[in-house]
Amino acid sequence: MVRTPTSLFRLIVGSLTLAAGVVAVWRFDNAITAFHYDLRAIVGVFPQWLIALPLVVVTAVLAIAPIVVTVRLVRARSFRLLGLVTLAAASAALLSEVLVRLSTTTPPSLFPGAYLPSSDLTDTAGPVTPNDVLLAGFVAAVVVGLPYLNRPTRRLAAGLVGLHLVVSFAADAVPPTGWLVDLGAGITCGALVALVFGTPDSSPRASDIAEELGRSGFRIASAERASVDARGSTPWFARTTDGRRLFVKVLDQDNRSADLMFRVFRLLTFRSAGDERPFPSLRRAVEHEALLSMRASAVGIRTPRLEAVSTIGVGGMLLAYLAIEGDSLDRVPPDELDDEVLDEVWDQLQHLRDAGIAHRDLRLANVFLGEDERAWIIDFGFAELAASDLLLDTDVAELLGSTASSVGIERAVDAAERTVGSEVLGRALPRLQPFALGSATRTALRDNELFEPLRAAVQKRAGIAPEVDEPLAPVSAVRLTLTALATAVAWVAGAALAGELDSFSALGALRPTALAAAVVAAGTTYLGATLARIGAFRDALQFGPTLQSTLASSLANRVTPARTGGVSLSVRFLQKQGVTTADAVQSVGLVAVTGLLVHLLFLAVTTRIGIDDRTVTVGAELGASNVTVIAGVLAAVGLGLVALVPAWRNAVLSTIVPAVRRAGSGLRAIAGRPVRLAQLLVGSVVVVAAYSSALVFSAWAVGVQEDFLAITITFLVATIVAAPAPTPGGLGVVEVALIAGLVLFGSPLALAIPAVFLYRLLTFWIPVGPGALAYRSLERAGRI
Repeated sequence: MVRTPTSLFRLIVGSLTLAAGVVAVWRFDNAITAFHYDLRAIVGVFPQWLIALPLVVVTAVLAIAPIVVTVRLVRARSFRLLGLVTLAAASAALLSEVLVRLSTTTPPSLFPGAYLPSSDLTDTAGPVTPNDVLLAGFVAAVVVGLPYLNRPTRRLAAGLVGLHLVVSFAADAVPPTGWLVDLGAGITCGALVALVFGTPDSSPRASDIAEELGRSGFRIASAERASVDARGSTPWFARTTDGRRLFVKVLDQDNRSADLMFRVFRLLTFRSAGDERPFPSLRRAVEHEALLSMRASAVGIRTPRLEAVSTIGVGGMLLAYLAIEGDSLDRVPPDELDDEVLDEVWDQLQHLRDAGIAHRDLRLANVFLGEDERAWIIDFGFAELAASDLLLDTDVAELLGSTASSVGIERAVDAAERTVGSEVLGRALPRLQPFALGSATRTALRDNELFEPLRAAVQKRAGIAPEVDEPLAPVSAVRLTLTALATAVAWVAGAALAGELDSFSALGALRPTALAAAVVAAGTTYLGATLARIGAFRDALQFGPTLQSTLASSLANRVTPARTGGVSLSVRFLQKQGVTTADAVQSVGLVAVTGLLVHLLFLAVTTRIGIDDRTVTVGAELGASNVTVIAGVLAAVGLGLVALVPAWRNAVLSTIVPAVRRAGSGLRAIAGRPVRLAQLLVGSVVVVAAYSSALVFSAWAVGVQEDFLAITITFLVATIVAAPAPTPGGLGVVEVALIAGLVLFGSPLALAIPAVFLYRLLTFWIPVGPGALAYRSLERAGRI
């Protein structure tokens, strides 16, 4: 019994399905119920017995199946399997029932009688849960039993689950809003039991290898497991009766599951990895590898001849190659890798480039040194035909890194330059970064601290001026603590001077709904900022790492004036992803300029809608047309103060100004990419809307009675005034401007003070914790 990647993959899929099901029950119950009633109206033209018959049959099968399975397993004395199936089914049924009950405490708002058996509000039988625990248990039992079931039985079980969905919507009296929860609970519990207790080891035996190769015309004398590095497969060596030696790669569902999880990880983590979509089946993946191997041989690449492709076991495949006598370069001592061998390896890579083939895994384990001292390229499982320049350049970077970790930087770069030339080395330079290379190469370079020296050597050979990393503002816990203490003292002193020290008592009686909305709005600001950053760069940026950089930038802004620390960190983050300094600066500048324009647009629209029609003091005395002018004048005064202090002035001139100047270049870079433009604009709008909403809900949480527009205008004006403030994050200036704005719009000072305090707590101080974690994570990963 073994724990397999397939069980883990099913557990992940089941968990995601379960989460989607809970969300569907919680938030989309009206839509599901409406669809259910519409479908029942359509099938209502048929006789009632005909509609009910499929439902009765499916329910009967689900009810009888546990009895049949129990009897068969007892007769077969498979008590362990019976226990696992029972545990999975019972757990799934219980989990589904609990989650659906918690999610359906109230019926759909548009259909109050939906969960009553007769849909009659006067029904005294009481509501029922809109799920089927029999389905959850059945799915869990099937998932546990999959290794024991043949293909027809698996298809029959899948068909029964699909039929259950159809008849539940078409014939059941209660809308099946919890159907997806049943399915997710079944998959999750079944996979979890299989992962914890293990499943039968389905790896092929030597006799299986011999039998399948025999069908391809080989008479096998012996077969044994190979102790070699073969990612994504199980390697074997086989010897035929006529003395030939074969290298056999066996791939099964476990290998495919591991490959799918690996690809999803790369998709979520890396930018511009160049991965294609996964193949629809293991067979297609094996056929692709066979095609690449044969194509490589056809264009003169020294690679083992493909001898056979065959099925094996349940859904497995194998590829048999003529074995090479020799060793992979990771097993060859470095002193045996002379310049002639290195030139041989690079010559093979050049042939691959000429043929448009990207190997995509050129670590030392996939380069063989034969007994004739010739280099061979093996394992085309991850390769691509008609490869892009990005993938071809990544091959150069991978081979550079892998050979440098073995023979040293100078010899590795010399060999590369002799074959591919300095121009190709220059194009490969951006790919010489940790997350563009394979894990084995990355680990070897990192352990020997060779990344930066290797990049410097390639820059020198290619005649490229070295990129200077953007300096990061020092983030000190002591400094943050002192700033927090000083801010707390300032709050207390300011409230005392205003005679409103008791105003903080309002924080003890917050309105829960408004507080929750304020928390959500504060968190949404970082999602919007991340989306805007992704949209401001022409290539793809992964959401997770970019969100981390957004949080870390907010932390850097807490210790630097005028957000200079956040700008520097954002540029540094992009540089570490292989982006040139110029592109990084223009991208960050585009985010800043777009955010400012969106902010001004919000201000113009809200003042036009709100102030002209109000009778409050500010509206009557100033008017909408003057608010923006006054805000601009106050902001200009703040900029003048920054200009008078050399340290503040130099910080702004070295970070903010260059970024803003290059914003136009950033816009031209994404002008032809509508998706990027949409992401930039939507993200910028979300940031402004979420920040203003956070202030609105914070004010409402403490009891401020002003409407949404008035508080939004207060936020928009106050943040423009405080933007050039020399204090970190506008500390002091933002608070005073927001309190003054709320008071001018008619809010009592006793409520304005706690409202702004709560707003700054949610948007400024609480994010320090997540920002510190993100900062540390990016540092450890080498992303800043």
